[in-house]
Amino acid sequence: MTLSPSDSARVRGAQGPSYKVGPRCSNPTCRKLAEHVHHIWRRSALGGPFDWVAVLDGERERMVGNLTGVCPDCHDDLTGRLGGHRARIEYAEDKFRWHKIGSHGAVYVGLLDPQPPTPETVSRDLGQSAESEACPFCGQHKRRRASATPNARRRKTWRVLVPDDGEDGAAILDALVEDVGLTLGIDPVQSGRYYILLPVLYHACQSKAALVESMKGVGG
Repeated sequence: MTLSPSDSARVRGAQGPSYKVGPRCSNPTCRKLAEHVHHIWRRSALGGPFDWVAVLDGERERMVGNLTGVCPDCHDDLTGRLGGHRARIEYAEDKFRWHKIGSHGAVYVGLLDPQPPTPETVSRDLGQSAESEACPFCGQHKRRRASATPNARRRKTWRVLVPDDGEDGAAILDALVEDVGLTLGIDPVQSGRYYILLPVLYHACQSKAALVESMKGVGG
């Protein structure tokens, strides 16, 4: 599970235009190809897989991107998937910083490279000027863009109720889906959780006896 980038600032998920990450790992000392997309603020903290967040620090709210590109090894370091957390991304003073975690605590490594986008950088990438175009987040005077997938399938929501007392069901499901997604080579951000859950459930249906036996545990 990803460690929180900030212990003080209040954060909420926000809607915004899509953007690309990479092509290199944002760990400033790595520079391998960014094969994975990482949520800086984890899904369970925001109530969903938001690509953007609004950070309220004191009286000021700032919109920043919530995605960064990382290589598989650095992704494991951030999520603690293998052997615990070995890295953390910290957000402070409007910048994202990479920290290495060792036996003596977190050590600052450097600024993420590239930094996640802001509305201003996205506007520049889209070729918009402040005088002629509105902010891409507000929707006013925004030019309609052709859909990247004109024949995209229709979608609907399938809800799952999870415990939220001593057990954080959302965080557990997020971690399991991300882990299985890495195994299957499916990014839940790009493809959706459906394409991870479907083959897993199908496999369970095809191997019911093995599934039941595995849930019995071992020992007397």
